[in-house]
Amino acid sequence: MEKMDRRSRQYTEAVIKKKSQEDPMEIAIREKIGQTVLEKLWARGAFSEIRQLQIDYLKNAIGHIENPETVHDITQEVVKRIAELLRTKIVEGGELLAKVPKGSPALVMANHLGAYKLTAISPKKDLGIDIPGYDAMYPYPMYFAALEPVAREIDDNLYYVSEDFPLIFGQIHTEAGFVYVPPASIKIERGRTVFLTEETREAINNRRNGAYVNFPEGGTSGKYSGLGPYDLDPFRTGGYVVAANLNIHIIPVAQYFDKEEGYQLKVLEPLIPEVTDKEGYQKIADGHRAEMQDWLNECQGKR
Repeated sequence: MEKMDRRSRQYTEAVIKKKSQEDPMEIAIREKIGQTVLEKLWARGAFSEIRQLQIDYLKNAIGHIENPETVHDITQEVVKRIAELLRTKIVEGGELLAKVPKGSPALVMANHLGAYKLTAISPKKDLGIDIPGYDAMYPYPMYFAALEPVAREIDDNLYYVSEDFPLIFGQIHTEAGFVYVPPASIKIERGRTVFLTEETREAINNRRNGAYVNFPEGGTSGKYSGLGPYDLDPFRTGGYVVAANLNIHIIPVAQYFDKEEGYQLKVLEPLIPEVTDKEGYQKIADGHRAEMQDWLNECQGKR
């Protein structure tokens, strides 16, 4: 399996550049998400608590960096706690999860609602970790924790697939059981989809009971289009190819934040995609995107 030198200067600089929080599109979508999510007092309190919870989690993980199993276990604990604070629950389609064998690996395909952007921290100030050029970060549990009820229903742990983090944060990311994605500027000889298939296969071999959250938009909803956090970008097909090649279920899930109730999830029909061509994968991905967009529109009262 092709491996990255994730501690090289070139790789680290590429990760830091990709993780910048100060480009205009990032600032704009962060403001829109805040306006959408932080209207109520309970939500502001929850996000404040989640931010501190993640600081404490990262300090704990750094203190146990030589014990990957401890890092893994405390990560799962904080993911569950964040889901509780977000009041996340499955409101539609929960019965469909009976079609996925308990304790089996799966890819959870979800819209990329970037509420994690509201819990940014300073590595240097909050954690005592000084990485030049890396002045702020979004801690990883909040990226995907709202999908925890889906994993719980199929007796899985919850992990995710995401762009990498620099140095010790990348090490924690891996020890927590997550699948990392190298920056686009880093060349991968056999292609990114093959690389991610192998990384996912290895993760599954290590822990069979894993539900891996994948965001097929490839970025936060509405960020690159300049629209809102429920205006979905086109779905990419890499995750569908991975699932087909590994013969594992895809569980499509739409997520919406209700200002009174918290995170709401709708589960769509799970499937193991057949190995097909680009057009075949795209047809499945486009169908999932359309179903999710319809439901999100309904949640917003647009229909």
